Amino acid sequence: MSTLESIASPVVVTAIKTVTLLLGGLITYFGYRAYRRTGARSLRALSAGFGLVTVGSLLAGVADVVLGTPLEVGLLIESSLIAVGFGVIVYSLYLTEG
Repeated sequence: MSTLESIASPVVVTAIKTVTLLLGGLITYFGYRAYRRTGARSLRALSAGFGLVTVGSLLAGVADVVLGTPLEVGLLIESSLIAVGFGVIVYSLYLTEG
């Protein structure tokens, strides 16, 4: 087993995905709370974008660990949702209120 394979073991990948899910979930939650407090559509879009990025990471991990799909499928799922999420985040930054 190479050094890279031992570093990228399923346990390590699962731990990193869990941290990503927790932090992404917190960012999404706080963004949504800020939207509820202010009513700013840009904050709603921002929290939705971070939510998509977070869900992309989660689904890639589920596809790999739980469903046993090939690595390429998980990467495609993750990359697609991250790209859409970043698009929504960019939109939120250009959104003007009123």
